Amino acid sequence: MGLIETGTTMTLEEFTRIVDLYGAESARWPKALRAECESIIANNAAARTLLDQERVVDDLMGQLEVPDFPGLESRVLKQPLPESRGNILEELTNWLLPGESFGKQFWRPAMVACIPLTFGIVVANYFSFGVGIESDGFQYWGDELAMLSLTDYTETRF
Repeated sequence: MGLIETGTTMTLEEFTRIVDLYGAESARWPKALRAECESIIANNAAARTLLDQERVVDDLMGQLEVPDFPGLESRVLKQPLPESRGNILEELTNWLLPGESFGKQFWRPAMVACIPLTFGIVVANYFSFGVGIESDGFQYWGDELAMLSLTDYTETRF
């Protein structure tokens, strides 16, 4: 999406935006908008004043000198890197089986033990596994499960 629609008359606000973004030098303005920018400069005194002010700002910005930082590159390159924390397996082992401060971190193994339980509850609530109220074939599935639980499946040998 461009700054303005081509083929329309440019407003002072749109010209201000172009000058703010690209500066006072017309060579830096978008090619598609240069003719409209030059037209507004020729027909609008406020646009000319704005352009003159932007030229002053551009000249002042051009006079600024970047301060010299002697040895900055070598200081940055020579600074020590942080210690390696090890691989992910070591970190996971330390988290699951804490060493010295077991009293403070006893909850970690308990939380890890609850992960399969939580996963099972989520999966069981998400999927019906073919058992549902809307299915006519399992209209009384609760009764069926109760009967199955009461059935003796031990092998009897005579």
